[in-house]
Amino acid sequence: MGLYSETIFPWLLDKALGHPNIQRRRQALVSGAQGDVLEIGFGSGATLPFYDPASVTSLTVVEPSDGMNRRAAAHLAGSPVPIRSVPGAGEKLPFADASFDTVVCCLTLCSVQNVGQVLAEVQRVLKPGGAFLFLEHVLSDDPARQRWQQRLNPIQRVVGVGCNLNRPSAQLVRDAGFQLEPMPVQEEERAFGALKTLTPLVMGLAIKA
Repeated sequence: MGLYSETIFPWLLDKALGHPNIQRRRQALVSGAQGDVLEIGFGSGATLPFYDPASVTSLTVVEPSDGMNRRAAAHLAGSPVPIRSVPGAGEKLPFADASFDTVVCCLTLCSVQNVGQVLAEVQRVLKPGGAFLFLEHVLSDDPARQRWQQRLNPIQRVVGVGCNLNRPSAQLVRDAGFQLEPMPVQEEERAFGALKTLTPLVMGLAIKA
């Protein structure tokens, strides 16, 4: 899986998620980031152009994939905000408690090994009153779509290098103790083209109590 997961898959993912609908969602998501910001699962840096230097003091990014980090390296020099890339994974963040004003996850919670542990770490590194911004594809509310997501999830985990079709990410964020603010949680069926029936999206703003 090394060649596929670290070379072929990062290229495929960039192609698949380069759709204008996804880009608009990314821009809408990170427009709410401010202060000292952490992005978990930075990937190849697709969110980077959308960070606003008038609002973001610094950006720290964490990405466990060597292949993704290699693709991201080409974009770091052109960052609109001061940026540092730190090796690591969301389950064990190498930062002190209450280090960040904003934490961002964009199409990441679907692939982490332990969602609860990642969200506990997000809680830990956020300052009191800090914002957690997330954009994720999730388990559908429609039973018929859910059945297909469950059936195809084992294949998706292989093809998508650990990505899951069936995670109820918004509910998991609530379960982690965050208060969800009235940023619209919405489904966008057009965003993933042919896979639209299997990949409804939610976008949320959660506040650390």
